[in-house]
Amino acid sequence: MNFFENRKLGVFSSFLFLLIAISMTGCVDLSGGRASEKRPIPKTAQSVFPKSTSQKSVKTAKTVKVSKSQPYHGEVHTMLGGLGLFSTGMRTLSGTVVEECNIPAPSDMWYNAGDVTRSIVAYYQKHKQHRPIILVGHSLGANEQIKVARNLDKLGISVDLLVTVDAVSQTIVPPNVKHAMNFYKPGFVPMFSGLKLRAVNPEQTRIDNINVTTIKGIQVNHFTIDKDPVVQAMIMDEVKKVSSNANKAKG
Repeated sequence: MNFFENRKLGVFSSFLFLLIAISMTGCVDLSGGRASEKRPIPKTAQSVFPKSTSQKSVKTAKTVKVSKSQPYHGEVHTMLGGLGLFSTGMRTLSGTVVEECNIPAPSDMWYNAGDVTRSIVAYYQKHKQHRPIILVGHSLGANEQIKVARNLDKLGISVDLLVTVDAVSQTIVPPNVKHAMNFYKPGFVPMFSGLKLRAVNPEQTRIDNINVTTIKGIQVNHFTIDKDPVVQAMIMDEVKKVSSNANKAKG
């Protein structure tokens, strides 16, 4: 009996030590407070690209009021990974999109990928004037956004921009995606190591694989990469390009 009790105590002690070590290194925010805090995006971070660059749901609270004269046009869907504790940069991004672009930007958990697909398809089939579709996800959310793109591909629906942040699997991008922007950080632990994306058809899909370790001033890990101000700024810059170009084409 003592043997088993000592063994249980040893396992518990090891787990407690590991949890303390992780929290001290900043990989895990146990408070859950600062992670969801919106940080301003520095203007100096706009249009930053590294030289090595290759070719149940949570909704945004703000209401989008569309006017004919607004400069942006489209829909942005962000997706959180895991339990939603560490992917709060996706919520921040959705809030920024609504605030600065005045276009819909719902934020969902990764396991709601089916709902996201149905929502996009429903709007697409209901409206003759199709708006740009932008998918953004972190970790498991990134994996599932690639699946959403595949689902849309089966229905002949194009994705104007796919942004993946440290996707850990599902790295093959379907041909209906026009541009895929992938932020990743290589690591030694497979489940927390970002991977490069590949296109089914490189002639139809532009792939930008961005290793964040090559960008000056970025010090992140798998749990913080989505909240980095520079990464957020780069994503927003591309979102604005896609949605503003679409508005010009719309006339």
